[in-house]
Amino acid sequence: MYDYKSILFKSPTPFVIIELRDNHAIIKESNAAYKLYVTDRYNIIVEDILTDCIVNFNYRKIKIDKTIYNVQIEKIGDKSFIAWFCENEYLPNDMQENLLLNVRKFDDVFFLVSDGKIIFVNESYENMFEETCNVPCSVEEGFYKFIEKEDDNEEIYYDYFKVIDERVQIKTKKGKKWIWIRSNPIKNDKNQPIASYIILTDITNRTNDVMNRKETREKFFSFVSHEIKNPVNMILATMQLIEKKVEQNVYDEDILRHVDLVRRNSFRIMKIVNDLSSKSKIELGYLDFNPSNEDIVYFIEEICESVRDFVNINNMNIIFDTDEEELIVGFDCEKVEKIVINLISNSLKFRKKEGGVILVSLTHDDDFVYISVKDNGIGISEENMNRIFTIYERVKDERSIVKEGTGIGLSLVRSFAELHNGSVSVESELGKGTEFTVKIANTTVDEDQNTKYHHLTKEERRQNIAVAFSDI
Repeated sequence: MYDYKSILFKSPTPFVIIELRDNHAIIKESNAAYKLYVTDRYNIIVEDILTDCIVNFNYRKIKIDKTIYNVQIEKIGDKSFIAWFCENEYLPNDMQENLLLNVRKFDDVFFLVSDGKIIFVNESYENMFEETCNVPCSVEEGFYKFIEKEDDNEEIYYDYFKVIDERVQIKTKKGKKWIWIRSNPIKNDKNQPIASYIILTDITNRTNDVMNRKETREKFFSFVSHEIKNPVNMILATMQLIEKKVEQNVYDEDILRHVDLVRRNSFRIMKIVNDLSSKSKIELGYLDFNPSNEDIVYFIEEICESVRDFVNINNMNIIFDTDEEELIVGFDCEKVEKIVINLISNSLKFRKKEGGVILVSLTHDDDFVYISVKDNGIGISEENMNRIFTIYERVKDERSIVKEGTGIGLSLVRSFAELHNGSVSVESELGKGTEFTVKIANTTVDEDQNTKYHHLTKEERRQNIAVAFSDI
């Protein structure tokens, strides 16, 4: 029988034993290696990271002086945990053996697997699966048989010689549960995998809470989108009717000024609803991505022409430049249009009072298409540069002409670029201007995935632009 505690505290790998009090991790004990490598000045930082790991069910990396440690946590009691600070991906063998310390007290299910068989399991197995496990037994009998399959022909297989960290659903006699499965291989002195330990945590309540919140948010934004857009559309239809009455001399022309005010504010409401709805769908994982093979040069040039009058009204000029006359790319037309209009809108908000120019350029290489929107406006300060892509952050700059905005636009630009396997970057200099560059994958979609794009009429695009620029 191993003297586990004696070996544990002699381990050359830093570790701490911690307790969770009021959702905060407190270090109770530590071994000599931890005291050697982790000085008192790091203890508060370590406690904060351990709290985040435990409360949010995540692993973390922490840099202590010049060494990066992978923090791995295992539960050993009701509110007690062991946290290892490993310098590599896998736990050292003596630590892996020592994980057996107090495993019978684990609320989690703990397996040891060797040669495809479960050779050890703790008592928590019966609580999770509502039956006993007669070891040794195959992994299929001890665990796989409970995993909920999408169809009967689906094969379940995990390579336990690799690190596993994922969520699965199981079905027991008393119903379904969500289980968090983690495993790490155990290696011999020749660095060859010989076994693996597996830990299963019941996260049913947490998962159901997340799903319920997700469903509630989805219903809320669906309700907001429907219940606000309908009356706004009615208002806009009424405005059009009033304009016709003015043309027919039924109403005084002065009323048009009030009609325009109502229309602009109606468009602002629609912009807020559209932005909130898009961002909510992204966060909930429901945002559609409908790429079609289109001439992206013509598409972006058409957008620039559509916004030209509005840009000119705001004392700016817009120029479009391209390195190709035609370039067929698979992209979501709706998303790319929102990207370009959002960036042009941003240039208008941070324009100079006179002599403003917006340069929209398109270049490409074998891997990406680059869409750049550059202006000679007031620029963005270094402080604000760190915040502009954060959702609901509105840049407060007294030099800017426009003070309004939802704080969602640039966050959407980044999300839409990522949908196209791309990204967005920004360069800016105070007093000289700003340049945003969006890159999207230079690929085409297969014919069976090619979505037929509804080409907007002039009136549809005009209204989209009016909505997008309603806060300028």
